[in-house]
Amino acid sequence: MIYYVTGILLAALLPQLPAGYLLVVLCPLLLYHRWRRQILPLWLGFLLAVTYGHWQLWHRLDVQQAGADLRLGGEVVGLPDVAGEVQRFELRVLSQQGTRLRRVRLSAYGTLPLLLPGDRVTLSVRLKPPHSLWNPGGFDYELWALMRDVDAVGYVRELHGQQPRRWTLDRVRANLGAQLSEGLPDPAVAALARAFLIGDGSMLSVSDWERLRLTGTVHLVVVSGLHIAIVVALGWVLGRGLLWLCPAGRLSAPVLRLFPVLLALLLSGGYVLLAGAGIATLRAWIMAAALLLSAFCLRQLSLWQRWWLALAVVLSLQPLAVHAPGLWLSFGAVAMLLILASVRGTQALWRRLLVAQLAIFCLMTPFLLGWFGQISLVAPLVNLLAIPLLPVLVLGLLPVLLGLWCAVAFPGLIYSAVLGGLWQGLGVVEQAVLAQRLAASGPMPVPAAVLLLPALLASLALVLPLGWRVRVLAAMVWSLALFGSAPASPPVGFRAWVFDVGQGLSVWVQAGDRSLLYDTGPGYRSGTAAFERTVLPYLQRRGVPALDRLVVSHADNDHAGGRAQVLRELAVGRLDSGSLRLQREEGYSACRAGQQWRWSGVMFRYLHGSEGASENDRSCVLLIEVAGCRLLLTGDIEADVERALVQGGSLAPVTWLVASHHGSRSSSTDAFLTVLQPQYGLFSAGFLNQYGHPAPEVVARFEHQGARLLNTADSGALELVANAAGECRTRAWRGVKKRYWSAG
Repeated sequence: MIYYVTGILLAALLPQLPAGYLLVVLCPLLLYHRWRRQILPLWLGFLLAVTYGHWQLWHRLDVQQAGADLRLGGEVVGLPDVAGEVQRFELRVLSQQGTRLRRVRLSAYGTLPLLLPGDRVTLSVRLKPPHSLWNPGGFDYELWALMRDVDAVGYVRELHGQQPRRWTLDRVRANLGAQLSEGLPDPAVAALARAFLIGDGSMLSVSDWERLRLTGTVHLVVVSGLHIAIVVALGWVLGRGLLWLCPAGRLSAPVLRLFPVLLALLLSGGYVLLAGAGIATLRAWIMAAALLLSAFCLRQLSLWQRWWLALAVVLSLQPLAVHAPGLWLSFGAVAMLLILASVRGTQALWRRLLVAQLAIFCLMTPFLLGWFGQISLVAPLVNLLAIPLLPVLVLGLLPVLLGLWCAVAFPGLIYSAVLGGLWQGLGVVEQAVLAQRLAASGPMPVPAAVLLLPALLASLALVLPLGWRVRVLAAMVWSLALFGSAPASPPVGFRAWVFDVGQGLSVWVQAGDRSLLYDTGPGYRSGTAAFERTVLPYLQRRGVPALDRLVVSHADNDHAGGRAQVLRELAVGRLDSGSLRLQREEGYSACRAGQQWRWSGVMFRYLHGSEGASENDRSCVLLIEVAGCRLLLTGDIEADVERALVQGGSLAPVTWLVASHHGSRSSSTDAFLTVLQPQYGLFSAGFLNQYGHPAPEVVARFEHQGARLLNTADSGALELVANAAGECRTRAWRGVKKRYWSAG
């Protein structure tokens, strides 16, 4: 199993998939290899994962078909998400127009009738392939879509027909969720109950998720291993109880052995389906089935053999799950419990629970810091008190539902009191955490990758019976590896990131220990902003709690839409903008030509701002330079301002020019580019955006000047590094973190 799992892991890390025929041609060679007992399972795992990757990519919408109107017929699956006038849902494609699509994720705006799971509809849609905003520390949407068989995303142009269908499991889930929302008086309790029962956390607000994160209890709400284990235990106890009611001697030994196990797996399997049969729930159910496997086997399997078997089955069903943090968190937690079970003698229950919580905390901390850059130091204590309540909260939903169906309010009131009390208790802990900084509520630097392995080994040493001297040494290694490393030295010169924020702009610049953010990217109708998904994760992973200056070039949404989120998440020393409205209404200082400042030898100077006939032309134009490396940020200025800058004589050749207005044909004139002679032309534009940015004529103008062109839509975030020796380096993030599903 180990070699098989390793083969799947190797394939999932490939930057490009090998051709399928090469794998088939080389298969006979394995039969004659002296190490075929090891190589054969390795090759089988590799072959399975590569075949899966080719199959998934074969169904993905071709780029050539993006932007065209297509007519699709299909069935609404999953639980649609409704926010205001926007519906988001997934459609299982049943009839299509010249594509190989299986499932698409759609948004519907305006007056489209409310769609429910199981509805069959015929739609005109406009689609494009799933595309990630590719930034360091950001969410890989392309991987998420590939794992869920989502072959395209887009929006509904027209509804041609809608016919209700017979009841489906998703329709049952939606109805149960609606009944809980209507029947429980407290909206927060209802949202939590929906999460426990049907795995739907969409009703939880941003502040709710923040409370769960700060208290380390997100795993209590997201249906996963703990919830499945509770239902497995319930099924086993019920099975034993039913057998106890039967007359003695009437049942054979196999029935006595198998019946509780079968009932446990059936009940937990039903709960998995009710919770949406997501990767996390299926993973937990497979692990439970593997651990109970001895009841069905003629020969006994060790606990570790079952652990490896469960991992192999999960990865066979979903080879890309190796990239899911939850896989390693859940299997790591179970592995730690197995280790504890093998080395601990008879101890009091409270002590075993305490040791288990501390052991899992020590093991999970390296994973959480490595993946998310945050932990909760109060999580072991909070979970020690909250986990015993989880069986009541999960199993208590049955009498609640029976009470709602029978119009009896008493079970719902009791359930609301218990869950509401727990929720209020978490609120008290949250306030204590924020007041005393007991948890990593702010950004934490991510430890270097080479330090994570020593931290994991130290985690094991802390809980194994190795003597107090070894444990003290392990505690020192664990603490120093995760929290004691010196922060990265600030650059001598400057480092800038042109983030991939879609159709918008956001650039972070660091000079010494000072930093600024130029523009904040777009905001969305839902009230969120690209900044939260693109810029903020990177700043948190680097341990950046504040900005010395926020420059919002002008007030257009694609440049200023995330400013509220920036001010909410980060402390900001100074606010600058060229927008008269932002200066007047939000207290921004005006950026004006000639203003300049110096940070650690790096010169920052405004060449233009706050003047012009339009909002675009009032954009702040910022020049950043050190030792011959020069970066020019131009906002959305158009031809008139460019002409004035050329005539004013303040321009000189630059290393990097972030093209104005995302490459619009109204900017980046020949005269402007001739004076600047940029070595790199950088475009911050959305993937297959509706405006056609960058315009072909603008691309031709840059190429005429000999500039190398990079577009965030194709290259992801762009890192620009200028040091005091005059070396100017450029790096595209898609070229650094290569994966086969995002290579295009």
